[in-house]
Amino acid sequence: MKISRKIKFFIALFSLLYCISLIQSTYAKYVSSANANANLTIARWDILINTQDVKENSDFTNTITPVFDGNANTAANVIAPTSTGYFDLTLNGTNTDVSYNYTITITNDATSTVTDLILTKYTDTLNVEHTFVDNNYVITNQVAYNATNKVDTYRIYLTWNDDATNTMDNAADTATANTTTKLNVVVNIKQIAN
Repeated sequence: MKISRKIKFFIALFSLLYCISLIQSTYAKYVSSANANANLTIARWDILINTQDVKENSDFTNTITPVFDGNANTAANVIAPTSTGYFDLTLNGTNTDVSYNYTITITNDATSTVTDLILTKYTDTLNVEHTFVDNNYVITNQVAYNATNKVDTYRIYLTWNDDATNTMDNAADTATANTTTKLNVVVNIKQIAN
């Protein structure tokens, strides 16, 4: 009988160790953990106006260079009544990962000495000509994040109006000699939200 008790004890001990082993591995399944990192790419917002990064500096005054053609009676790169010229604006969103729209608004500066400076038309990237209507000097466009070309170039034409619709008379025209005049060019760019 002693042997059978030893066998029973040995079997019971073996069974107990086996059960503990099962419980440990079962318990381990519930306390196991895993670690991972979620790498997220933040969308780029890099828009240049005439090579000026709008994030770095919102004043792009120094990048606008008006060109006045001159003629037989007027020197180049100065304005006088009937002078015509242009300036270029380039918006480059190549390094931008979101869709956006923009509005370009051009107005005569309140301190400008030439109130008869008007914008006549503009050409777009495809060299399509558009006429400004009723002194509404606004250009709008939308750029998709996946557009193949995200560079928009505009050439904006202006003239010193000297016809019957002008507001300055000859005395006012000559009073502006040796002064400067300004146009305000404001570009508002906004991400398109869902």
